[in-house]
Amino acid sequence: MTTKSVFCQGVEGAERLFREAPSLRGAVLSVFLLLGLLPSSWADQVWEFVDGDGVTHIGNVPPSAASRGVIWLNRVPPVSVMKGKDRGPSALQFSGYDDVKQHLEAAAVAQSLDPAFVIAVAAAESAFNVKAVSRKGALGLMQVMPATAERYGVAARPSSEGEHAAMEPKVNAQIGTRYLADLLRMFDGDKELALAAYNAGEGAVIKHGRRIPPYPETQQYVEKVMRFYRGMLR
Repeated sequence: MTTKSVFCQGVEGAERLFREAPSLRGAVLSVFLLLGLLPSSWADQVWEFVDGDGVTHIGNVPPSAASRGVIWLNRVPPVSVMKGKDRGPSALQFSGYDDVKQHLEAAAVAQSLDPAFVIAVAAAESAFNVKAVSRKGALGLMQVMPATAERYGVAARPSSEGEHAAMEPKVNAQIGTRYLADLLRMFDGDKELALAAYNAGEGAVIKHGRRIPPYPETQQYVEKVMRFYRGMLR
């Protein structure tokens, strides 16, 4: 049986969980204590749960629905822990990497990009979960928006399994990497600006004077990918 996974982000989800699901507070707090987490580091964690319909969900802060049980899968050290250290966390800690490595590396080589950079983006976007779908509709391994897929010639047609064609890992890696390559060219090879544009859109970066927009989610995203990238270069 094929399960659909949903990738969710946003600190507000964690806050709603504690307001709306008092029965889960003890369990979630126990996890926080066990891992030594603080609210400021939630954005750097990965959780997974299966809802009543058998749908697998994955994200980086706890979901808001009261009936959902949260299982924390991996811990990525928060920014404050990494400051002053030479090593970054490994993007390869997530399960699923071996299954998608060849697609990410091939896509990177085709666009003359550093494979480690592309892999770092995929790790931050979906933790290598090829079935991930965000609340905003971003799809698959590199969380490609349908409009972006169409820009690169992949229309919203279903695949053989009834999914959007961009959900196929090889195709998804190609689309995401082509977009990333175009953003790097647009911003003169500046990786951090390209990442900010990948997350918030190129218009947002241009609007803010070709700088990383002052959006907490985007700033955290750029830092997260760059930590993964630096960790792979060590």
